[in-house]
Amino acid sequence: MSDVIPAPGENDKPINEPLSTKLDPGQRATFTFAPRQQTTPGFVVPIVAISKSPESSYTIWFDDRKVFGPSSVPPTDIDDLAVTFLPAFEFEDELRVQVENISEATTRTYTVQPVGYERVSEGGDE
Repeated sequence: MSDVIPAPGENDKPINEPLSTKLDPGQRATFTFAPRQQTTPGFVVPIVAISKSPESSYTIWFDDRKVFGPSSVPPTDIDDLAVTFLPAFEFEDELRVQVENISEATTRTYTVQPVGYERVSEGGDE
């Protein structure tokens, strides 16, 4: 992750958690990603990749702050995993990603894949 600003510290924990769901026409799903540790100084996420499909809508929130969308294209596709937020977005509590299949006839499978890191205390203990 040499392109990530700010760069991860020596003890920070990588995040790369793809989740998938199938949506019928007109359905939406919200994916929520939260800390794994009891306390954390926060997350840094430069990449939120989502399956790119026609007739879809994508919206992203960091700690209840909308930072992307609604948009007909995702920040980056899961096949690309390009850095999309520079500097990376930082948040403390949760990342929410909403995808919506606005097609009237086609069922689609969506994968959401945030890539970044969770900050760890200076000692590196969990």
